[in-house]
Amino acid sequence: MKKVLATAVALALAGLTGNAFAITDNEANASLPFSFSNPGARSLGMGGAFIGLADDASAAYTNPAGLTQLVSPEVSAELRSERTDTRWLDGGNVQFNAFNGSGLGYSSQNDTSTSLRSFSFVYPSERISFAFYRYELVNYDTDFESAGATWTTGDGSGINGSIFAYDVNTSFDVETYGAAMGIKATDSLSFGLGINYYRLDINSTTDRFLLDGTPVNREANFDGDGRFGFTLGARFAANDWLSIGASYRRAPELGYDAVLSAPGTTDTFTRDTGLDVPDVFGVGFSIRPSESWVINFDVNRVFYSDVTDDLTSVFDANQALDLEPLKLDDGTEVHLGAEYTFATAHPFSIRAGIWRDPAHELVYRGTPPNIDLSVNNVPANAATFAAGRDDAQTHIAIGAGMAFEKFQIDLGADFSDTVDILSMSGVFRF
Repeated sequence: MKKVLATAVALALAGLTGNAFAITDNEANASLPFSFSNPGARSLGMGGAFIGLADDASAAYTNPAGLTQLVSPEVSAELRSERTDTRWLDGGNVQFNAFNGSGLGYSSQNDTSTSLRSFSFVYPSERISFAFYRYELVNYDTDFESAGATWTTGDGSGINGSIFAYDVNTSFDVETYGAAMGIKATDSLSFGLGINYYRLDINSTTDRFLLDGTPVNREANFDGDGRFGFTLGARFAANDWLSIGASYRRAPELGYDAVLSAPGTTDTFTRDTGLDVPDVFGVGFSIRPSESWVINFDVNRVFYSDVTDDLTSVFDANQALDLEPLKLDDGTEVHLGAEYTFATAHPFSIRAGIWRDPAHELVYRGTPPNIDLSVNNVPANAATFAAGRDDAQTHIAIGAGMAFEKFQIDLGADFSDTVDILSMSGVFRF
C-alpha cells in the first residue's frame, strides 16, 4: 500500500515546475485571518473608521495625507492581543453526488497572539511631514489535527472512500515597514505618499494520513520573501466640521516555497507559490458636530480576489483541477464610529463603533462535480474547505482614552464571532 501511495504522489509531483502561482489548496490556508483594521487603539475603538480623521501618528499607515495636521513630533506604539476562532473538518461522512455539507463533523479552537502590532514616528514641518512606521498585518500561529472523513457516491452504488486525515502546524506572519510623507497643498487640501516594504515569514507543515494512521505525504510552506508596495492618500477639510479622506494601498505578492514529499521516496518537489496581499481602497468622512463629538464613516474595498487569482494545488501537475469554487471575491468593509470627549483637566474620551467584515475564508462555494472513478475525480476540496464561514461578520467596538500635556493613552476592543481584539496604544508628543 505504501509503495502504491508513494508512486501516485511521485507521479503528481513529477509535473511540478518553477512557475509562480498563488497560495495552494493546503488545509492550513482555510482560515487565514486577514485583518485590515487600522493601527492604534483609538481607531479600533471607533470600529476602525479613521481615514477621514487621520489626526495622529497612526495616519502614516492609514492615510499619510493626515500627517500634515500634526504640529509637533510624535511617537506612537500599540500592543494588541488577538483571539482567532479556527475551524476545520474533523470526521463524518459526506455524499459527494448530492453534496450539501451535511454529515461532516467540525472541530474548532481559539488561538491567541499578542505582539507589538504597530509603531510610528512623525516629524512635522509647516508644509511637509515625514514618518517612519511598522505595522503587522497578520500574526497567526496554530496547530490542530483532523480525523479526516469518509465519502460515498450517494447514488446507491455502494462506492465509497476516504478523505485524508491531517496534522497542521503553522506560523504565518506578514508585516510592513514604511516611510511616508504628507504634503499640504493648500490650507484645506493635503496629499500623502508612503513606500512600504512587506515581509512574509511562513513556516507551515501539513502531514496527511490514511484514516488508519498510515502516512501519505507532507506539504511544507516556508522561505517567505519581502517586496515593496506603496500607499497614496488625500484629505480635504471642507470646513470646520467636515473632512473627507481617501487612501489606496498597493500591496505586493510575497513568494514562498510549497514542498511536497512522500514516504518511501527520496524525491522532494518544490512549487514556487506566493501570497498576493490584497490591495485596499478606502474613502472616509469625519464629521464634528461640536467640540466634543467626532463621527467617522469609512468604506473600504478590499481586493481579496488577489489572494486566489492563481490558486494552485501541489497535487495537480497539469492544473486540471477545478479550483474556481475556492476563489475569493472582493469585499466591501463598512465602518461607523464615534468619539465623545469630556473637557476636563485631562480630556477623557469614550468611543464606540460597528463595522461589517465581508466573508474571506477559503470556503468551497459551488456544487462539486459527480464522482467519476474512471479519472479518480474525488472532489475532496469540497469537504476539506466546508468548515469555514461563508458569511460576513459584524464587529462591535468600544474604547476609551485620556490625554495629558505630552502623552495620550488609549484602550480599544473589537468583538465578533470569529475574532476578538484587545488593544492598548500610547502617543508621546515632544
